[in-house]
Amino acid sequence: MTTTFIHDMPAQRVVFGSGATAKVAEEAERLGIARALVVATPGSGQRLGEQVLARLGPRGAGLHAYAVTHVPRPVAEAGLAAARAANADGLVAVGGGAAIGLAKAIALSTGLPILALPTTYSGSEATPIYGTSDGERKITGRDNKVLPKTILYDPDLTLGLPAAISAASGMNAIAHCVEALWISACTPVITAISTESVRLFGAYLTSVVDNGHDIEAREQCLIAAWLAGSALVVGTALHHKLAHVLGGLGLPHAETHAIILPHVTRFNLEQAPAVKARLAQAMGVADPAARLAEMLRGFPIPQRLSEVGMAKDKIGFAAEEVGKLNLREPRPASTADVRAILDAAF
Repeated sequence: MTTTFIHDMPAQRVVFGSGATAKVAEEAERLGIARALVVATPGSGQRLGEQVLARLGPRGAGLHAYAVTHVPRPVAEAGLAAARAANADGLVAVGGGAAIGLAKAIALSTGLPILALPTTYSGSEATPIYGTSDGERKITGRDNKVLPKTILYDPDLTLGLPAAISAASGMNAIAHCVEALWISACTPVITAISTESVRLFGAYLTSVVDNGHDIEAREQCLIAAWLAGSALVVGTALHHKLAHVLGGLGLPHAETHAIILPHVTRFNLEQAPAVKARLAQAMGVADPAARLAEMLRGFPIPQRLSEVGMAKDKIGFAAEEVGKLNLREPRPASTADVRAILDAAF
């Protein structure tokens, strides 16, 4: 059998290490940013955003701390208006997927460069994928101009991350790796980084959840998150398509990924023996789907879709939305198949 593939990953600068936040002004200058709008979430995200704005000094053009998960259209429009009002020539996204997602929405319309300071394990900072929501539908796409030009990974920013957010965002990141491995566009590089990310999360995520001040575990999980986000360059399939539809219904992003991951993995690995073997080796188990279910049960996060606001009468709608996509990697997923997965996860 002849092996063929195309590997195309956009360039991205990564600065990793304790105290990396102190380099934000230096890195903004490197990108040619003179007026940076800091994007964050309300509450604790706003407080961190204020600290980063202060570190930017004269390069800071203001703080917009109104990011919300799934980036509803009005939130995206308000962020765009804020960037224009500040005459911003760059964006500094501080926080998890919500803040980075809003920065991406602004960048999609403006082309402004993004400098990201992630505080969770979502991995969004390492992907060219963006998403907004409108009513009950989530719209996603891919564009290299939304990929942050530089990432500052500072493990110190994650030390106060609650156990539940660590667990949910970590499971979300694992989903990136598992999904990448069963997509036909997966390359040897993506295979390598995906399996290494799964190995690291398997070794350190439980430690982070049990002891959030374990700095070594925090560092290793941030590395794993970076690798996981990078793996999404090959695209998405059943798991992420399903999560996006559920996100459009208002379900929380990371928790939804965590809940459906064991179920989708079990379904797909039935016809993906090579992927199952790779995951089994990386996780040190015989049954990767069972191990993911075990991890989920051990974490202080919701275990069922019914616990995160899923209405039972929406299962049919979600199944139809995903079923009509005619997904076939690594196996066909009919509307009935998707409904069975949702019923099990509900």
